Amino acid sequence: MRKILFFFALTVLTDFLGAQTIQEISTGLGYKKQSYVNLAAGTEKIVDNTAWDIAFTVFGQQDAGVFVNESSGSSMGQPLPQVELYDALTDDFTDTPDPASITDFRLYNSEKSWNYGAFNENRDPGDAFDFGWGNYNFATNQVVGSKVYVVKLRNAQYRKIKIESLNGTTYTFKYANLNGTGEQTKTVNKADFSGKTLAYFNLETGAFVDVEPASGFDIVFERYTTQLWDPGTLTYIPYDVTGILHARGAQAAEADGVDPAGITFAEVTDSLKTDLDVIGHDWKYFSGTEWSVDLDKVFFLKTAANRVWKLYFIDFEGSTTGKAILEKTDLGTVSGVSSPESLGIQALTYPNPATEEAYVALDLPNGFAQEGVLQVTDLHGRAVAQHNVRLNAGFQVLSVPVSAYQSGMYALQLQLPGQLISLGKLIKQ
Repeated sequence: MRKILFFFALTVLTDFLGAQTIQEISTGLGYKKQSYVNLAAGTEKIVDNTAWDIAFTVFGQQDAGVFVNESSGSSMGQPLPQVELYDALTDDFTDTPDPASITDFRLYNSEKSWNYGAFNENRDPGDAFDFGWGNYNFATNQVVGSKVYVVKLRNAQYRKIKIESLNGTTYTFKYANLNGTGEQTKTVNKADFSGKTLAYFNLETGAFVDVEPASGFDIVFERYTTQLWDPGTLTYIPYDVTGILHARGAQAAEADGVDPAGITFAEVTDSLKTDLDVIGHDWKYFSGTEWSVDLDKVFFLKTAANRVWKLYFIDFEGSTTGKAILEKTDLGTVSGVSSPESLGIQALTYPNPATEEAYVALDLPNGFAQEGVLQVTDLHGRAVAQHNVRLNAGFQVLSVPVSAYQSGMYALQLQLPGQLISLGKLIKQ
């Protein structure tokens, strides 16, 4: 048996930064609003569904996504008109599209990525230079528009629209009445929307609209169209839902059929997905007379800045208020959770269960001589204690006083720069 090189005696430092808080978010009466939610600030920016019609991605040099606003409210149980996008089946803007001939060619946002919207839906996924509305031209170093679309506005009027180009960071697009009258040409420079995901445009007013909060957002609570299975026709059909999409660069995981108090982030890291609709709409259901929430379903959201939130919905009030209430727990900033085995680390916690003091024996490979933090969390993910430690390569033992803990199960994690390592469960007897 290896000789213990040194022994760390640690004192308990209680930290409640991960405490649960409640946040209300709302799409308003009749689902007529969109809510851009900042979890850390506990705020939301609410805008009318009717504020914008189309939007352009503005976050990078190579993105060329164009979206349609699918949000629509309801009145007396009936959906209100929404913006509809159709392929005009032509590349010639001088043509006069017939709305009756293109009803089978409606396009939708996929709700999977902020890179591609409804205008990108006809792209070839295997061709990185095909953006649906246009293709990258190597001779001119720009995306050149090749399709005409028809937009049906909420007032039942039609516009034909063509994205002419994306030259560097500047989009150029034009739109007109179907017969060509009232033609307008507009440009949008990504540089004018620094820190934003989309630049939002209203086709009725001919102006860009300030939609996203200046402080950024983590989730959007809104109405959108998704494809749901219809057992009657045995096909997927477009259906308007009220749900949540997460922000660009984030990942989310769903834990269903679980004890909300017991599930931890370490248990779902393999399930993290970049799809925007992981949280989606099915955390609630209509029970015949009222809305209910799924009380054994929990979500974890890892933001682009690697801040992890545990989200648990506790109420949804339906179209009367459009309000949802969620319990959120800030689990701190991580860059991923790894198992000791995947890193060549041997770890053992003993005795387990413990009454006064537990010990964590570690055998670390070369490269792990660094400062770290040994974290103890409860099964809500809230920090109970954290201990600064100095690690060396080789065998060492860390001490964790547990006499002050309430009886129950806890999670042990070792936080290193850019790395979070799960050390398993600790039981306090």
